[in-house]
Amino acid sequence: MRSLSRILLAVVCIGLLLGGGWLAIAITQTARLQMQVVQLEEQVRREQELRQRMADRLGRTRRLGRLQVIEQHRIDDPAAKPLSAASAAELPATSIASTVEFVELDDRGHEIGSRRVTVPGRVVFLDAWTVRFPQQGVIDDDPMRGHTLSLLRRIYSDQMAPANGFAIDTPGAVPDGYAATDGARFEQALWKRFWALATDPAVAAEQGVRVAQGEAVYKPIMPGQCFDVELESAGGLILRPTATPQK
Repeated sequence: MRSLSRILLAVVCIGLLLGGGWLAIAITQTARLQMQVVQLEEQVRREQELRQRMADRLGRTRRLGRLQVIEQHRIDDPAAKPLSAASAAELPATSIASTVEFVELDDRGHEIGSRRVTVPGRVVFLDAWTVRFPQQGVIDDDPMRGHTLSLLRRIYSDQMAPANGFAIDTPGAVPDGYAATDGARFEQALWKRFWALATDPAVAAEQGVRVAQGEAVYKPIMPGQCFDVELESAGGLILRPTATPQK
């Protein structure tokens, strides 16, 4: 009887030891799985943040300036009272002259220069050279190739030849407001070789340029309107209407 009791006690002890061992293993595995879940969640979060930063860099824009419609008047009577928006809309474009002001802005939105011109018609064009880089440079926020470059050149209208437009910046020079930095010197070198970059794939590849081209944005305008001139990091120029002039 005593032997049977000892055997039963031994079996119970062994069972407890085995059960405790399995319990310890189960707890350890559960903790390991929980840690793996936490690591996977952290990895997903980091990947989501990375994708968001990539999307932000690819989608961000930089405000280059402001185009404001000062007034419109009859071409045959420039000394007459400026036309209202309603009056201007009733006249043919060939009988209207539009006075606009382009205000150049620095990266902080401060005014660094302006040009006021009068052009025939009611459709105004803003002409520029643009240099675009591979999207990876934008994603990586490369200091030289992390955003599209633009050199604003002239303002004209659909009632005049582009060659007769009013100059904004001098081609081949760094635009007003740029400091004598490595970035400015890099831009200046690109503007000096712009047409080679635009027409010779080997030259463009040597400089890491994806696209170099001239482009123009344009809008029909009415008195009192205002437009932000913006540049996409991975794209081109945008002429975006605004409710009021943004200082």
